[in-house]
Amino acid sequence: MNLLGTLTLPGEARSAGRARAFVRDVAAHVHEDTMADIALCVDELVANACEHTASGVGGQVVVIVSASRDVLRVTVLDEGGTDGKPRVRTDLSAEDGRGLLLVDALSTTWNSHAALKGTAVWAEFAI
Repeated sequence: MNLLGTLTLPGEARSAGRARAFVRDVAAHVHEDTMADIALCVDELVANACEHTASGVGGQVVVIVSASRDVLRVTVLDEGGTDGKPRVRTDLSAEDGRGLLLVDALSTTWNSHAALKGTAVWAEFAI
Protein backbone atom coordinates (compact mmCIF):
# COMPACT_ATOMS: atom_id res chain seq x y z
CA MET A 1 0.00 0.00 0.00
CA ASN A 2 1.08 3.54 -0.69
CA LEU A 3 0.66 6.22 1.92
CA LEU A 4 -1.70 8.96 0.68
CA GLY A 5 -1.61 11.12 3.78
CA THR A 6 -1.62 11.50 7.54
CA LEU A 7 -3.51 14.04 9.66
CA THR A 8 -3.29 14.65 13.41
CA LEU A 9 -6.41 16.15 14.99
CA PRO A 10 -7.51 17.12 18.49
CA GLY A 11 -9.61 14.50 20.25
CA GLU A 12 -12.81 16.53 19.83
CA ALA A 13 -16.14 15.75 18.18
CA ARG A 14 -15.58 18.39 15.47
CA SER A 15 -12.50 16.49 14.31
CA ALA A 16 -14.72 13.92 12.58
CA GLY A 17 -15.74 16.48 9.95
CA ARG A 18 -12.15 17.53 9.38
CA ALA A 19 -11.15 13.87 9.03
CA ARG A 20 -13.87 13.26 6.41
CA ALA A 21 -12.72 16.28 4.40
CA PHE A 22 -9.09 15.12 4.61
CA VAL A 23 -9.92 11.62 3.34
CA ARG A 24 -11.98 13.08 0.48
CA ASP A 25 -9.03 15.32 -0.47
CA VAL A 26 -6.28 12.69 -0.41
CA ALA A 27 -8.46 10.03 -2.08
CA ALA A 28 -10.07 12.25 -4.71
CA HIS A 29 -9.74 9.42 -7.25
CA VAL A 30 -12.36 7.32 -5.41
CA HIS A 31 -15.87 7.24 -6.91
CA GLU A 32 -18.30 9.48 -5.02
CA ASP A 33 -20.72 6.65 -4.10
CA THR A 34 -17.88 4.66 -2.56
CA MET A 35 -16.51 7.77 -0.87
CA ALA A 36 -19.87 8.38 0.82
CA ASP A 37 -19.52 5.01 2.59
CA ILE A 38 -15.87 5.67 3.42
CA ALA A 39 -16.68 9.11 4.82
CA LEU A 40 -19.39 7.68 7.07
CA CYS A 41 -16.95 5.08 8.40
CA VAL A 42 -14.24 7.69 8.97
CA ASP A 43 -16.77 9.75 10.92
CA GLU A 44 -17.61 6.76 13.12
CA LEU A 45 -13.99 5.75 13.72
CA VAL A 46 -12.89 9.26 14.69
CA ALA A 47 -15.99 9.83 16.84
CA ASN A 48 -15.34 6.54 18.65
CA ALA A 49 -11.71 7.48 19.27
CA CYS A 50 -12.80 10.84 20.71
CA GLU A 51 -15.61 9.42 22.82
CA HIS A 52 -14.21 6.15 24.13
CA THR A 53 -10.47 6.70 24.58
CA ALA A 54 -8.01 9.03 26.25
CA SER A 55 -7.85 10.94 22.96
CA GLY A 56 -11.10 12.64 23.95
CA VAL A 57 -9.64 13.98 27.19
CA GLY A 58 -7.32 16.59 25.74
CA GLY A 59 -5.56 14.12 23.46
CA GLN A 60 -5.28 13.59 19.73
CA VAL A 61 -6.30 11.19 16.99
CA VAL A 62 -4.27 10.40 13.90
CA VAL A 63 -5.91 9.53 10.57
CA ILE A 64 -3.78 7.60 8.07
CA VAL A 65 -4.95 6.95 4.51
CA SER A 66 -3.22 4.45 2.26
CA ALA A 67 -4.16 2.72 -0.97
CA SER A 68 -3.23 0.06 -3.44
CA ARG A 69 -4.65 -0.24 -6.92
CA ASP A 70 -8.05 -1.47 -5.73
CA VAL A 71 -8.13 -0.98 -1.93
CA LEU A 72 -8.30 2.12 0.25
CA ARG A 73 -7.39 1.72 3.92
CA VAL A 74 -8.20 4.26 6.61
CA THR A 75 -6.56 3.85 10.00
CA VAL A 76 -7.45 5.87 13.10
CA LEU A 77 -4.92 5.88 15.94
CA ASP A 78 -6.11 6.83 19.41
CA GLU A 79 -4.36 7.28 22.74
CA GLY A 80 -5.89 4.24 24.42
CA GLY A 81 -8.65 3.75 26.91
CA THR A 82 -10.15 1.42 29.45
CA ASP A 83 -12.97 -0.01 27.35
CA GLY A 84 -10.81 -2.78 25.89
CA LYS A 85 -10.80 -3.84 22.26
CA PRO A 86 -13.31 -2.11 19.94
CA ARG A 87 -16.31 -4.33 19.32
CA VAL A 88 -19.49 -4.38 17.28
CA ARG A 89 -22.62 -3.93 19.37
CA THR A 90 -25.63 -5.61 17.86
CA ASP A 91 -28.40 -4.33 20.17
CA LEU A 92 -30.49 -2.52 17.56
CA SER A 93 -32.72 -0.99 20.23
CA ALA A 94 -29.83 0.86 21.88
CA GLU A 95 -29.69 4.62 21.42
CA ASP A 96 -25.98 4.56 20.62
CA GLY A 97 -23.07 2.19 20.17
CA ARG A 98 -23.72 1.03 16.62
CA GLY A 99 -20.90 2.88 14.85
CA LEU A 100 -18.74 -0.20 14.35
CA LEU A 101 -21.80 -2.07 13.09
CA LEU A 102 -21.87 0.48 10.23
CA VAL A 103 -18.13 0.09 9.66
CA ASP A 104 -18.57 -3.68 9.58
CA ALA A 105 -21.39 -3.43 7.04
CA LEU A 106 -19.80 -0.83 4.74
CA SER A 107 -16.14 -1.87 4.67
CA THR A 108 -14.61 -4.90 3.00
CA THR A 109 -12.85 -5.72 6.27
CA TRP A 110 -11.83 -3.95 9.47
CA ASN A 111 -9.93 -4.74 12.63
CA SER A 112 -7.92 -3.21 15.45
CA HIS A 113 -4.59 -3.77 17.17
CA ALA A 114 -2.44 -2.20 19.83
CA ALA A 115 -0.35 0.67 18.50
CA LEU A 116 2.11 2.85 20.39
CA LYS A 117 0.26 3.77 23.61
CA GLY A 118 -3.21 3.26 22.17
CA THR A 119 -5.20 1.44 19.55
CA ALA A 120 -5.23 1.47 15.75
CA VAL A 121 -8.61 0.76 14.18
CA TRP A 122 -8.53 0.30 10.41
CA ALA A 123 -11.05 -0.35 7.68
CA GLU A 124 -10.50 -1.28 4.05
CA PHE A 125 -12.74 -0.49 1.10
CA ALA A 126 -12.78 -1.81 -2.46
CA ILE A 127 -12.23 1.10 -4.84
